[in-house]
Amino acid sequence: MTDRESLHILHLTAGSEPGGLSRYILDLSRHMHNLGHTVVVAGARGDWHDRFVSSSIQWIDLPMTGGPFALRRAARLLHDKLAGRHIDVIHTHYRRPTIVARRLQKYLPAPILYTLHLSHIPLRAPLRWFSDFGDYTHAPSRGAQHWLIESARIKPERITVIPHGIDTALFPRRTQAAQNAARQSLGILPTTTVAAYVGRLDYPKNAHWLLDVAAANPQMTILLAGDGPDGQSLRQAAARGNLTNVLFLGECDPLPVYHAADALLLPSLREGFGLACAEAMCAGIPVLRTHTSGTEELIIENVTGRSVEINHDAFIAAAGKFLSDRPALETMGRAAADHIRKNFTLDRQVAETIDLYRRLAG
Repeated sequence: MTDRESLHILHLTAGSEPGGLSRYILDLSRHMHNLGHTVVVAGARGDWHDRFVSSSIQWIDLPMTGGPFALRRAARLLHDKLAGRHIDVIHTHYRRPTIVARRLQKYLPAPILYTLHLSHIPLRAPLRWFSDFGDYTHAPSRGAQHWLIESARIKPERITVIPHGIDTALFPRRTQAAQNAARQSLGILPTTTVAAYVGRLDYPKNAHWLLDVAAANPQMTILLAGDGPDGQSLRQAAARGNLTNVLFLGECDPLPVYHAADALLLPSLREGFGLACAEAMCAGIPVLRTHTSGTEELIIENVTGRSVEINHDAFIAAAGKFLSDRPALETMGRAAADHIRKNFTLDRQVAETIDLYRRLAG
């Protein structure tokens, strides 16, 4: 690939914190790097910083806190660190990085592409004044696209829908041997019904609903993989309720968690797509999720999983019913794995994103 054919992409993120946003940037950047493109990521260091460094992705430390003047200084600092370098597209993630990108455009004339990682976010003043969705917007789902048009008032021609993709090699289909091994490592019996949650323990994930699922179904085991601001309060609530059927696993490799589970539960108030759902489905695990953005792409009702309205009582009732039929869950899991491999691969996502970059840089 010649230098003229290769792309030079700058990602701006609030920080390298655990979660789907960092996973999206990591996966996309790794694959673009392997294809000969140049990728730079700028933001504050977080708990996943080592993952970026070990992936041969160039990282620029950049403060993303403070008010407008601090963000202006961040833009000037980034311009100095990029002196003499060509950038085709500035790819931003969330509000503050986009404010920095808009200031950076005064020194670096490149289009801003904003990826919407969470739809249905508050847009009332003063947040509306700081909500910049870039020169062009990437929506990972049709639900996110609809919200951008109807609520954020973004023109349809400025939006491109590219669903997230999964590296299927990293999430192989679960076998009986894999499930037995995963459960043995966690001290769970083969006959136990197991539900899992994988993601940040933070608003707006509604992870506390999972404690209520555990309380309503004491014969089941609930696995919570991940951590975040709500981690301590959730652990304390589980202890107060004597919920011994809830296992807090912290930050860990999600694959054994998926393999140990009969189903994944996602009770979020808001999503942009639901990357953990796609990962679990790729591994052969069906999903019950609230009907947020990404549901239309991933959930074929009663085939790859189920969706339910964003309502506490409805979700608790649906979870008990969903988890009560393990043979049906196995059948849905096989269909879920086929659905991901056919429609939501990382190779497809990367190819479509590169095409979008080229159109914007053209």
